[in-house]
Amino acid sequence: IPAAVLLLAAICMAVVFFVSRNAAERNSANQTFSESLEQTDNKESESANAAQEQNDNNEYASAEFKAVNSWNTDNTQHIQYELTVTNLCGSMIDDWKIIFPAGKDTVLEQSWNCSITTSSGDLGVQFELVPAEYNRSIAQGQSTQGIGFIIALSEPYTLSDYRLEVTVAGVTTEASSAAAAEVNGGQDGENSDNSYNYNTDTQQNNMDTYEDNNFTQTASGGLRVSGTGLVDESGNRVQLRGVSTHGLAWYPEYVNKEAFMTLRDDWGANTVRLAMYTNEYGGYCSGGDRERLKELINDGVMYATELGMYVIIDWHILSDGNPQTYKNDALEFFEEMASKYAGYSNVIYEICNEPNNSDWNSQIKPYAQEIVSCIRKYTDALIIVGTNTWSQDVDDVIDSRLDDGNVMYALHFYAGTHKDYIRNKMIGALDAGVPVFVSECSICDASGSGGIDYNSAEEWLNLLNSRGVSFIAWNLSNKNETSALIQPGCTKLSGWTQDDLSETGKWFKNAIGS
Repeated sequence: IPAAVLLLAAICMAVVFFVSRNAAERNSANQTFSESLEQTDNKESESANAAQEQNDNNEYASAEFKAVNSWNTDNTQHIQYELTVTNLCGSMIDDWKIIFPAGKDTVLEQSWNCSITTSSGDLGVQFELVPAEYNRSIAQGQSTQGIGFIIALSEPYTLSDYRLEVTVAGVTTEASSAAAAEVNGGQDGENSDNSYNYNTDTQQNNMDTYEDNNFTQTASGGLRVSGTGLVDESGNRVQLRGVSTHGLAWYPEYVNKEAFMTLRDDWGANTVRLAMYTNEYGGYCSGGDRERLKELINDGVMYATELGMYVIIDWHILSDGNPQTYKNDALEFFEEMASKYAGYSNVIYEICNEPNNSDWNSQIKPYAQEIVSCIRKYTDALIIVGTNTWSQDVDDVIDSRLDDGNVMYALHFYAGTHKDYIRNKMIGALDAGVPVFVSECSICDASGSGGIDYNSAEEWLNLLNSRGVSFIAWNLSNKNETSALIQPGCTKLSGWTQDDLSETGKWFKNAIGS
């Protein structure tokens, strides 16, 4: 055996990979898939093969599919999964991907913090999931965060089998297991509304710092971009702080004047965001009641105007991914909105909530140019433009901004998932002179549920306030998920006490009012 091969095998053994083979019983489709995996030609290097043989009967990494929500529409079951990959070996995992069967005729509806490709064959549907960049490296004993997806099934199927490929010190090896996640009983009473979460300093010449706190939350009149921030019609520097509704089709009851008044008077909010989904259940472009949705938007605009608050009309793309998908509908919608509210200086237009898998220069920017031109026929109001990867790639805009002086670019974060990597993207954009608006954020992971990361949340808040970046909290509802601001058992639609608020709600009430 060549000495180089022996040396590489010894290095791989020192990394102490352990491969799990303790699979539970499979149904026949999963057994067939497992057999096909074992027969797949492994085209890794000879050293990787040697490492795999040496550690064939042990564990070095694990993957868990956890079903966190499910609901039914017609004859289709929808399941929201969270995926966690844990590093059980003694070294850093540098990169990984996971391949798994998903049953017959299964459809991927959306995903977050990852990219998923789908293929079909005799064994049914197969997914290949590649993590977002900040989840690729996994430290010893650590796990990934915030990776999730939603699938639609025409017949029952439980995710269990998988093939996990990991790379350590340049060597790639595999493991397979049967970490199962089951959904029992389908939809419960609390989820009977068919709703679910989608579900998350050095260039001094361009840097707007606000260390003197010389900005106001009590803005008045139309807003315009100045540097990387906002000023009102009197020239006062402004930081907007507010709350977003959940999907208007799912939680319309929270669009009421008393709720907005509570946010203004008790929380200190100066802005409300009206989130109108486009492609999800009940969405504007997916069979929803368009007239009813526009009535809710009008109600929200009127209430906010009466209360002296700013209001964001949010074209909430998500599973549609590419804003070009419903561009014609968007043009028609914003033509109507901009002409109707041309005289309202408090109205802000957010034209594509969270593009994903869409290139800034070839897809998002051309879309934005058309929508902005449409709005500009009627008003010079502030416009917010989403960026790629669920509005995380705000740095893509550097050197490629729109030719419009009153546009800001969206960055969204969920503190449990999005940490220094995304914070540095925002800092880089601001330092390059890009005006940034955080039009959606929360303090849990990107699924909208899971645990709260208070340390990361405080880092985000300190950064936003030090740079005067406006932010909007997600979401005003009593949905049974971490990001909901109201306790699941609370039926009050305004006048919430501290006990009525979720832990996220308590944190944001303090953050907005501080």
